[in-house]
Amino acid sequence: MTEIRIRLVVLAGLLASAAALFLLVRTIDVAEALDVLARAHPLPLAGILGVVALQTGLRAFRWSVLLPRLEDGRRIPFVRLVPALLVGYLGNAVLPARLGEPMRAVMASRRERVGMPEALGSVLVERAIDVVTLAPLAFVAALLVGAPGWVVQLLGVAAAVGAVILAILLTVGAMPLVRLANRLIPTARTGFRDVVGRFGATIGGPSRRPQLLAAAAISTAAWFLDATSVWLVAISIGVEVEYAAAVLIASVGILGTAIPSAPGYVGTFELAVAGTAGIVGVPPASALALAVLTHAMTLLPLALGGVMSVVAMGVDMGAVGRAARAPGHE
Repeated sequence: MTEIRIRLVVLAGLLASAAALFLLVRTIDVAEALDVLARAHPLPLAGILGVVALQTGLRAFRWSVLLPRLEDGRRIPFVRLVPALLVGYLGNAVLPARLGEPMRAVMASRRERVGMPEALGSVLVERAIDVVTLAPLAFVAALLVGAPGWVVQLLGVAAAVGAVILAILLTVGAMPLVRLANRLIPTARTGFRDVVGRFGATIGGPSRRPQLLAAAAISTAAWFLDATSVWLVAISIGVEVEYAAAVLIASVGILGTAIPSAPGYVGTFELAVAGTAGIVGVPPASALALAVLTHAMTLLPLALGGVMSVVAMGVDMGAVGRAARAPGHE
């Protein structure tokens, strides 16, 4: 069943990416967008490399906060998590169904001797924290730039849902679901019940509150770095974009990657970014150029870092990928 679900997600993603690319080609002059790209100034783009490096370090530090501490009470050094994080980015760029996320959990479990339930739980809670911090930023940015009412309303709903999710994480976490699972799982399967309990304990609850709040603060800083990348790309192609507008463009673009798509979020990211840039007044061809260049400048360095990490650590991507498809078998 797992393979069938993955194939269905892959098919849905390919169709979504194809539809997004079709809409872009039909509504925007691609030749004009290519002309805008050809005139891009390289200096601001070089600055994005530093932004991406800083953001990677922040996210690795956040992961170290969410993972269990070592036996001596210390956190796993965040620099040791950078290679696994980069391999995860590479997996998301070239594999379907966001397989890069469970892949990096598998690598952290093997390399740092972290339990697989805890490693997977840390990755899942990261994704939740990302949403609950990004949605309010996008909502505030939409208000500041005077976005259309429907945009403000949609982002307001997303921000409200995010606030509810954060409140649940900080109070009860996943423990109600764990207790329900314990009632449904036969007592004889104590090993599986233990795995479910360890996974749930990693997600949230009062004991995890300091880590979750720290992760939320780090995520917010990382999102501002994403907006900085958009702002620098806009400068590179000669488009005036206020920083609040850059925050909105980056936020909606990232939220757009939650939609199933082809590996690397091709098409869906461009459609979300170009559409949002158009809302804040960027001409269509420049909006598409902004989307394509932002995508390339933020994805390719991470994917290259992933390739370098694979080579440096001698990672068997096939073995890690198979383990990621069935983490319960680790």
